[in-house]
Amino acid sequence: MFTKAILFGAPVALLMSTTALCALTADEVWADLQGLASGNGGEIKAATQVAGDGVITLNGVTIGPAGGPAAITIAEMSIEEQDDGSVAFFPEDIKIAADAGTTASVEQNGLAISVFEDEGGLGYGIYADMLKVAFDTTTGTGEAASRTAGSVLFEALDGTYGRGTGEMTLDMVAKRLAYDITQVDPAAMVDSTSTSDSSDIELSGTLTIPEGVDLMTLDAPGAFEAALGKGMAASLAMTSGASKGTADERGPMMPLKATFEGGASQFDMNMDKTSLMIDTSASGLKGEIVPPGMPMPMPVSLDSLAMTYTMPVSAPEGGDYLVKLNLGKLVLGESVWGLFDPGAALPRDPINLALDLGGQAKLDLLAMAAASNGGMTQVAEPEPISLDIRQLAVNVAGAALSGTGAFTFDNSMLAAGGPPMPIGTANLRLEGGNKLIDGLIATGLLKEEDAMGARMMMAMFGKPEGDDVLTSQIEAKQGGSIFVNGQQIQ
Repeated sequence: MFTKAILFGAPVALLMSTTALCALTADEVWADLQGLASGNGGEIKAATQVAGDGVITLNGVTIGPAGGPAAITIAEMSIEEQDDGSVAFFPEDIKIAADAGTTASVEQNGLAISVFEDEGGLGYGIYADMLKVAFDTTTGTGEAASRTAGSVLFEALDGTYGRGTGEMTLDMVAKRLAYDITQVDPAAMVDSTSTSDSSDIELSGTLTIPEGVDLMTLDAPGAFEAALGKGMAASLAMTSGASKGTADERGPMMPLKATFEGGASQFDMNMDKTSLMIDTSASGLKGEIVPPGMPMPMPVSLDSLAMTYTMPVSAPEGGDYLVKLNLGKLVLGESVWGLFDPGAALPRDPINLALDLGGQAKLDLLAMAAASNGGMTQVAEPEPISLDIRQLAVNVAGAALSGTGAFTFDNSMLAAGGPPMPIGTANLRLEGGNKLIDGLIATGLLKEEDAMGARMMMAMFGKPEGDDVLTSQIEAKQGGSIFVNGQQIQ
């Protein structure tokens, strides 16, 4: 039901005007909107309708599933032809009808919805100086009742929604996007409140819809996987400026309070039947966490955070995967260091991490999903084909670990329940390892006897290359044998 509500409501709730290719009439647009709703299992109608010169005035407009209760009501709405050939809606007094236990409301200032000629059909747009949707849902009764409540606010919202041949597109900008959400669920031991306030939002997305795919049935078992197999694809890109927020976790599992702020960020996602890709980054992150029982907040900051993730979706013969992670200058506040190193035995250097892994693997998530739905009785198990360690770099407390490597995998034992066997070489370099061990001993985090074992392992697997510098070459060969710096250890 939630998926259907979002898909049906998109033309109305997330709809910016643009120059039309040819002039539209108010009657055409009203009829098209009714047809669009009907084709998606919904219904838009008005209690009264008065036509004028290029204007239709509607009263008692209701939007909802066909034959069911109205999900949205609009007391009055005018549909007016514009000089640029588009048609604009001006709704007044919007109300959201709710199920039992749910309330919702809409506040708006300067809201206008436009319709224009777009390639392959009509496009929809929205503009609002301010648009706020508030909601409150309670299920159950008494002490066992769960509740989700909050609001979403847009300021200077400007966006377009298009539905061309076999494709849906969404483009939106907003000067401000803010939300607050409170969740209480005694059964799950959840009691939390979170807020977020971001500036300069830009979002664009495309959904490719193959012939024969019904978006209103994607929540049926196996429907989403089948649609991907037929060629459904989605892309999403989002950027934002400065942001800030709070989190207050009051549940018994891990109660804490936190505040955060950050600079510019971006998020990109692409998915089709072959692969899923997610790429995200943020800069200028700062935050404070207050765990239970702590007398003061624990500050942390991070200059930059970037992550890229790619995995095969349906690649029974092999597809590419990628994992990249970069943490730039993670700084822990003195109150954080003081928890485990009050004497400053360890250097307070910023922590840096760079990881770049990739390769190929045999993986067919669509077939596995179909099998779980009873559509198939046997599916090939996932198999790694190769692993490339293009970069491994960690700098923490004065020590630095770096490495590269490349491996292929012998999967001949998988059928018998055995593991994949790596074949290849990795080269590692550790600088400042002994100084780090000395510092950990001074903090009390590491005992002398444990440190002795760690030093023996370093001497066994590392080759001295300078003052507190060790290198290791690890070779995994056919048949399961392993060599370290030329010496066989397995």
